[in-house]
Amino acid sequence: MPTKSPPPPPSHSDDIAQEESAPRKRGPKAKPIVEFPEATTSDWIDPPLFHEALDLHVHRHGETICHLHRSLAHYGDHIERSTLSQWVAGKKLPRTLASLAILNRIERRYRLPDGYFKSKLPNESRAASGHKRLKGISTAERRRIAWHLPHDFDDRPAAERREILDWVRTVIISGATDYRRYQAAASRDRFAIRFPELTGRKRNAKARISYNDDERLLDDVERELLDATVDAPPALAAEVADLIRFKMSTLTEIGFQRNGVWNEQTAFQKVEHLGLLFGALAASPRGKVVGRGVPVQALSMAMLVFPAVWDWYI
Repeated sequence: MPTKSPPPPPSHSDDIAQEESAPRKRGPKAKPIVEFPEATTSDWIDPPLFHEALDLHVHRHGETICHLHRSLAHYGDHIERSTLSQWVAGKKLPRTLASLAILNRIERRYRLPDGYFKSKLPNESRAASGHKRLKGISTAERRRIAWHLPHDFDDRPAAERREILDWVRTVIISGATDYRRYQAAASRDRFAIRFPELTGRKRNAKARISYNDDERLLDDVERELLDATVDAPPALAAEVADLIRFKMSTLTEIGFQRNGVWNEQTAFQKVEHLGLLFGALAASPRGKVVGRGVPVQALSMAMLVFPAVWDWYI
């Protein structure tokens, strides 16, 4: 029986034809990833703002946010590209320990001094979050000591972490500093304004803040907020509630913008600070507090627009 002969092997010309017919990737080749890119210029003016400094050094080293993200991921540093874009645009700030660690990686990549970017972050009333080696510490105490822990606290040996915690509790929390003595005096003299709709125990409002029901876990200032006898006037309470609701909501209302979102711990701390601030303004100038003597019903968030109010309080 006749048999079919096998097809002839493909010739070199056939291979060339297949290569030419195969679709090619368009666009320029991806920029190679190097650990330490060279700067395109050594002459630059140091900007004061964090997002401006980050944008300057990214472009000064001939990179884009996309390429910086690829380079960080290549060397095992995990961060969303959108987060880097928001940093450069000034819409978001690094506040967690993981974010501050990424800043250190970028400083090392661009051969900048240690802490260069962190020194340009605004001094907001918010401590770095994300400590994982604080097990067994109450939420109230965790909020206080977070201000005084080094950014590499979790990476230090257990004995060194215990030493740091003992020092913070002894020197800072116990009242050995001027600020803690001031807070202790605030609790004794009871001049804080109370916001019962925000610090109440029952959560029956969207803007309400919860805390641990065990009062043994509360510190002196938090007990003061619960025990204070002066309630905020309805107008002021409504203004603060609107602020808390705005900062805690998942999405903002149409036409409004904000810088960051507060969790319950941050919101409770803000209510603490506002309670002490308005309490000082309402306290008698002839009392131990040496307050400002503003009538309680006249208190308003609009007062905080004027720098003179902050100068007096500070």
